[in-house]
Amino acid sequence: MDLQIRIEGGSADEYVALADWLNGNREFRGRVRQELGPPTDGALGGEWVDMLTVVVGSGGLGVALTNSLNKWLENRRAGLVVKVTVTSKRRTVKLRARDANAEAVHLLGEILHDADER
Repeated sequence: MDLQIRIEGGSADEYVALADWLNGNREFRGRVRQELGPPTDGALGGEWVDMLTVVVGSGGLGVALTNSLNKWLENRRAGLVVKVTVTSKRRTVKLRARDANAEAVHLLGEILHDADER
């Protein structure tokens, strides 16, 4: 199962920081890809990170990812929003930095747990 992670209004530095954070966890090492955005006029290729793709698979990695994203968001600027889309279910959950976002984290955990069981 793949997850797409987008940072609303996020800079390339924030994507790199999140990718480094996730890759720092041995469970996700090699499972995180930085996807480049479409090229701008006159450019030959994508020039910035547009989203991260995380291959979760089964075995409880969904819950580990939820916890890891929540920890990363605790240390980000207020108002930062991470959108996580479970591609197989076409469901998106928004996680907000420094907000009481327990409901969204719980929902993401449930979605990922359901996917792990299949």
